[in-house]
Amino acid sequence: MTPSTSETRIPPPRALVLCIDDDPLVLHFYEDFLGASGYQTLTATDGLLGIQIAQQACPDVILLDVMLRGLSGYDICRIVRADPMLRDIPVILVTVWDDPSVATIGREAGADRTLQKTADAQRIVTAIAEVLGLPRDPAAG
Repeated sequence: MTPSTSETRIPPPRALVLCIDDDPLVLHFYEDFLGASGYQTLTATDGLLGIQIAQQACPDVILLDVMLRGLSGYDICRIVRADPMLRDIPVILVTVWDDPSVATIGREAGADRTLQKTADAQRIVTAIAEVLGLPRDPAAG
């Protein structure tokens, strides 16, 4: 017996998430939980390297720390939005700041979402899935 079309599930391609953070432990954390959630990851320890990687790899979403050495996450977000190759990639800012103005500044810089770094892994995965229009668990299809 062959499954009907409505029963056949084609898994979505593994979305590529570029994680930009100057803390290697945070990047390792992102790689672990995003990989376990069905995402591919690339990492960068500073914003300019992140932009170079984004231009080469064209990720599906960028997870970006606000407080980076050198250019801030806001600056990087503005650069991404100004680049014709990158401007449509969803950007999620992640910050330790607990200040409502951070989200406002993030939106003005072009971010799609702003999350606190204390957010649990599932909340980050859910935000990524939402900005990509995917089911909450990309591995489940």
